[in-house]
Amino acid sequence: MKLTSVVTFLILAATLSVSAQGKSPMTLQQALNTALEKNFNVISSQSTYESQKSSVTSAYGNFLPSVNASAGWNRSQTWQPAGVNYQDIGGIQVPIGVTSGISTRNNFSAGVSAGVTLFDGLSTPARLSRALLNEDAAEQNLVRTRQNVVYQTQGLYLNVLRTKSLVKVNEDNLKSSRQQLDRIVESNKVGAVALADVYRQQVTTANAELGLIQAQAAYENAKTTLLSYLSLDVYSEYDYTDDSIENEVKALDYDQLKAQYADYNKLVQQALDTRPDYKSAVFQKEGSEKDVTMARSGYWPTLSASAGYSYSNAELAKLNDYKTLSYGLNISLPIFSGFKTSVASQQAQLSAQIADEQVRQTQRQVQADVKKALLDLESAYKQLDVTTKNVRSAEEDQRIATERYSLGAGTLLDQLTAVANYTRALSDNVNASYNYVYAKQAMKYVLGTEKY
Repeated sequence: MKLTSVVTFLILAATLSVSAQGKSPMTLQQALNTALEKNFNVISSQSTYESQKSSVTSAYGNFLPSVNASAGWNRSQTWQPAGVNYQDIGGIQVPIGVTSGISTRNNFSAGVSAGVTLFDGLSTPARLSRALLNEDAAEQNLVRTRQNVVYQTQGLYLNVLRTKSLVKVNEDNLKSSRQQLDRIVESNKVGAVALADVYRQQVTTANAELGLIQAQAAYENAKTTLLSYLSLDVYSEYDYTDDSIENEVKALDYDQLKAQYADYNKLVQQALDTRPDYKSAVFQKEGSEKDVTMARSGYWPTLSASAGYSYSNAELAKLNDYKTLSYGLNISLPIFSGFKTSVASQQAQLSAQIADEQVRQTQRQVQADVKKALLDLESAYKQLDVTTKNVRSAEEDQRIATERYSLGAGTLLDQLTAVANYTRALSDNVNASYNYVYAKQAMKYVLGTEKY
């Protein structure tokens, strides 16, 4: 199905730049690239993901032995009462000198040692599994964050184009109203119309001016909101045009979409297979089960092995003369830990139950999101179809009312009513057009199929 020429003209008008000179272009794709690069949520999620990757490296390191090298020197002095040193010569103690009462000793040492945990109640492999699951969950959170930023940016950008289109509608309405006022004033001068018609048209023109001011304010607010979300200077001026959106609005492909989204259960399953937030919840649930294993490891004995090789001597030059090799096994059996292990195990089990419920809650949320997106898409299409017909009808009513007033067969009030209805129909059609595009984007976001 194709849109009417009226709607086509309306959308084309929305993409025209009021004053493109001196303004940088800002297409939807440029806005998306900027958001993915500068948005705080994306940066934060990326940092969290990198941090979890580092935790995986640390978890692998727990399987490896710890190795330490050491070297040292110490000097000791001993004070004691002074005395005479004797030497045994032929069984006779012969004095050979007097002691100072101070003795000094140096000690040099160097060595290397290693230790490794052989068994710790499966805590080490569970910690590695937990780190890998945390990494997977963080990656899925990053993907979903990027999807959400893209979705929000699309909505904000469409709102800019929508308000820009409404400015164009109100500009045309004001222009037409002023031209009509000029004609009525001239007709009043020659006595063809009453002065009351002049006053009515003046009020209508003033209302049209107010409508344009309000539309321009909404347009400026929409641009400011978009630039703020993109972390750009809100005082910067850009030319917001995008042919891809224009083509998407013009291509009324609801029949194709309806066939594509006909099977609700299939869509739910597709969303569960692709939604990063659901995958993240599953990874968190599996990770919480590893926490239970780590908590229960406190009931098991710990077995470790160690080895060392060292040198020690009072003289540095002769350090290599005295060597020591040591090695052994050590087992530690926990008997009582003040209920710490029991409490930790219970808390881990409760956390696992919460994580399991979170998975089910996320699944229910996915189902609700898909249902709502389908209803919103159908509603948006019907709204667009109705407003398109209203534009054709209102345009014809305005033409007839204008001709009747020109011929003196109708009143100005009838014409003003017809003009107001036509302007309102155009505005409603603009809103419906962009609501339809946004509903299609929302469906993609709900399914989580797009990767950015």
